[in-house]
Amino acid sequence: MVEAFLTAVSPISLQVATRVLDQVEQDLIVQRRQRDLQLEQARYEARLAQRQYDAVDPANRLVASELERRWNEKLERVAQLERAYAQAEREAEWNLTVDERAVITELSHDLPAVWSAETTTNQERKQLLRMAIESVQLDGFSQAGQIEVQIRWRSGTIISLGVKRAEPGEGSLKTSEEAVSRIHEMARRSSYSEIAARLDRAGLRSAFGRRFTTQHVGYICRRDGLARGKPHDGSKSEDSPHPSGRREVE
Repeated sequence: MVEAFLTAVSPISLQVATRVLDQVEQDLIVQRRQRDLQLEQARYEARLAQRQYDAVDPANRLVASELERRWNEKLERVAQLERAYAQAEREAEWNLTVDERAVITELSHDLPAVWSAETTTNQERKQLLRMAIESVQLDGFSQAGQIEVQIRWRSGTIISLGVKRAEPGEGSLKTSEEAVSRIHEMARRSSYSEIAARLDRAGLRSAFGRRFTTQHVGYICRRDGLARGKPHDGSKSEDSPHPSGRREVE
């Protein structure tokens, strides 16, 4: 999602987008001119129908009635066109000034840096996405092993992306390779509590981001076949890799 967002607002994409906007504005001008001509013609026909009605002899009721009906039809046509014209004008009430285009181009260069900055919070990143994206739909059934992501931008544009479905266990929390390597190095000559203390002094943390305990170290040693003949440090709960009962996955 982030990659699609930053690509959509990249300088190159915005250059294409502004050219498209220029064409849209020209199309709107042509459409406005066509509506003007259509409305002008309808008003002329309504005035002509009125003159024909005014010129008829009132005594000739049959002709007068028919001319009045035609006049009313022309007036209704004018009213319909005026409503449609007003609606079209409301929907077309947007344009970009030269200054606004310059600001957008400048922001497009800075946005990746702003997004990645440590001072930018996740809430602010979400707000940026909400400003650009109308909705997101996921389809995980049409293609095996793939998830189709359909992004509808607020501009009305829709893009589709294919994302590989995660394999079972992919993305699970793992103890860092550095911590595992150090445990392997110390396993034959140090107790679990000594290993945990040294890992903590080195600033290393478990897969859950916590300080190492004898349970953490013991689990990794048993998993990797390093626990044979090891002292248990007097702990009765080494079979549980985590106080909460959850196991860490390497």
